[in-house]
Amino acid sequence: MSTKRTHAPPFADHEPNRRTFLRAALGTGASVGVGLVAACGTNREASAASCPTAPAAAAEATAPLLDPRAAGMPYRQDDPTWGKDLMWDRDLVIRADHELNGATLTRARSLMRAFPDGNNIANEGCLLTSLAMVLQLLAPKSLAWTPRTLNELAHESYFYTPCGLSMTTLNADLVSEMTEGAVQLALKEEYLAGVAGWPKVHPNTSALVRAYRSLAPAERTHMIVLLKTGTYDDTVASHYLLLDPNDDGGPEDPNPRVLDPAEPMNGPALWRLTDSAKAITADPDIAAGWRASGIEDTQIGGAWVYVRWSPSRDRSELGPLVRAWARELANR
Repeated sequence: MSTKRTHAPPFADHEPNRRTFLRAALGTGASVGVGLVAACGTNREASAASCPTAPAAAAEATAPLLDPRAAGMPYRQDDPTWGKDLMWDRDLVIRADHELNGATLTRARSLMRAFPDGNNIANEGCLLTSLAMVLQLLAPKSLAWTPRTLNELAHESYFYTPCGLSMTTLNADLVSEMTEGAVQLALKEEYLAGVAGWPKVHPNTSALVRAYRSLAPAERTHMIVLLKTGTYDDTVASHYLLLDPNDDGGPEDPNPRVLDPAEPMNGPALWRLTDSAKAITADPDIAAGWRASGIEDTQIGGAWVYVRWSPSRDRSELGPLVRAWARELANR
């Protein structure tokens, strides 16, 4: 007796779209990560502390200030609560690149710096820790955003995995994904520090950073600026941190206050860009990278602006910065 083989339709073993897949992958995380904004979007009576919403444009000047200290900022990447959590397993990354991608072992080993205690948040997590701070300051507080939380969600949603596998789209935005668009990367400039032909840029010469710092702190309440320092090459000598949203130094100040994942747990009350440079270049490999590329203490390699969308899903919250940015560009 013969039987007719039934062929499954193409991709039948895959979810039909990325959103469905992510919800399944996140499991219970879907209710606290992806999709968490639904509760805030429908609960107009929620307090500003637990579910912040954007004020009308006319009220920008009197908006409540962001309060990093009350939110436990800055997070430190080497906080023992999460510092030892692995982001990548270097041995698995090397195996994947060598055995599956066909790279030589020498090339595969060059992909990641080797640390005695692994490629964990303490060693590799300055950007992750900075993004966790962005979320904790701007996203609805249905979830306590920490580097550990964001690392776990990034693994589960395949932004990166311990073996290096990433299944994100090329324009993926982790912050937007985890808030279903309530907080998004809105503006970005990169200055390719240490790359031949690119001029050195500092906070007081970047049009975008100058524009942000020309705003009153109350006008910044819906946006956070992430800075990249060090080299354009992210292998060893780059670093990420946030501008302090309440710094009132003004656009001419080259050395702003920052919320720095590398700040010591008992650091000074005011931590500035030069303090960050001194702290991270205590690592001899990072210091060597800075010297080789001629990086200066207040030089920046890029600026990323993350912004809340308004409850009505428009970009009015970005208006003050766009106007200020246009003025800065017009004066160039």
